[in-house]
Amino acid sequence: MILSLHPETPQLRHLERIAEILRRDGVIAYPTDTLFGLGCLASRKKAVDRILQIKGRDPKKPMSILCADMEMLCRYTRHLDTPTFRLLKQMLPGPYTALLPASREVPRYLQNKQVVGLRIPDHPFCLDLTKLLGEPIITTSANLSGQPTLNTAWELEEELGHALDLVVDCGQPLGIGSTIVDLTGEEPVLVREGAGPWPV
Repeated sequence: MILSLHPETPQLRHLERIAEILRRDGVIAYPTDTLFGLGCLASRKKAVDRILQIKGRDPKKPMSILCADMEMLCRYTRHLDTPTFRLLKQMLPGPYTALLPASREVPRYLQNKQVVGLRIPDHPFCLDLTKLLGEPIITTSANLSGQPTLNTAWELEEELGHALDLVVDCGQPLGIGSTIVDLTGEEPVLVREGAGPWPV
């Protein structure tokens, strides 16, 4: 089922309905500033497992966490030094995924060698939903593993609708993945070039 929201000012009643679906271990497809993503509450392993099953994805490949703001992001990473914090403030909100040392708040199933991918997209729906929930959601590209990403609500409904609780139509993403930057070492390392220019 497709639920259409206003792309710049998503209606609160719709956001509350989506939040309720997610709190019940629901899985949704939704737009970010870069691509459509599949999402659930990061804290619900049952729902995370559903996403892995839908995608046919290797459980050893962790998924990123999408946060509402820097305050939420900081809960999921260990102490940030000043240069890293400044760099994150330049990158976010925006089309970047930052690889950072995972804090104890990050469930094991979302870590890879104690590293976590964190995002704050420049997208009203993503930010409003995670603020309303008070906790982050998963973000992973909306496709079957190894297949091209589905980039319209209609494509998603047709291909994956049977396995999802909801497809959110709320503006069209750019169609290019996020730029991934590893910030776990002494110097930032570009892992994947994407929608965000690097260096910032």
